[in-house]
Amino acid sequence: MTGWILLGVLALLVLLVCLLRLGAAAGYDETGGWVKVRLGPKWVTLYPQDPDQAARRKEKKARKAAQKAAKPPKPAPEKPTLGGALDLARDLLPDVKAAAGKFRRKLRIDDLFLYLEWGEPDPADAAIHYGQAWGAAEAIAAFLEANFTVKHREISLDLNYQLDKPRLTLRAALSLTVAQLLAIALPLGWAAVKTIWKRRKQTHPEAVCAVPGRKGEPNNGKKSSCQ
Repeated sequence: MTGWILLGVLALLVLLVCLLRLGAAAGYDETGGWVKVRLGPKWVTLYPQDPDQAARRKEKKARKAAQKAAKPPKPAPEKPTLGGALDLARDLLPDVKAAAGKFRRKLRIDDLFLYLEWGEPDPADAAIHYGQAWGAAEAIAAFLEANFTVKHREISLDLNYQLDKPRLTLRAALSLTVAQLLAIALPLGWAAVKTIWKRRKQTHPEAVCAVPGRKGEPNNGKKSSCQ
């Protein structure tokens, strides 16, 4: 009975984790920009950094650099050639395109806020450019509505002849669940593993075509599958 209870609790925890939303948000106004990431119900500010946190990160980075300098240098691992990397990227291109399409369909725009107050020294130019800005804003909104799920959108523009330059306030928040992210990442990762293994077999057939049987034991007449 206890085992079933533990299994049920574990399944519930996995379900809750899969339903957690991950996301990012960014904004800009006259005071500057900001960037945050969402981990479930919690938002973490990436920029601007807190001065104390920035100082601690700088100190930690300096300690790691000193420890690395004190250790004897290790030989650099052999890096794949550019040609091999390009061939691998070409083989994975269909899977990457499919993953990008899934990501686009599952990504949700939780909040999109844009307020543009247009102004220029010349009133005539301000009126012309204000109309062009409205056209660009409507085109962007139509593109987002056609390609993404938009939960909340608010776009507005005003014409202010008292301003010498435009004034922009922008805010956007995007998110998707852990389950949606796994549904995209796992098939892509599996496709990458299969492609790498296939290319390894083609490049080094002797490394993957070993005769069955343990080391030091007869193979009982078994032949390699590559023969």
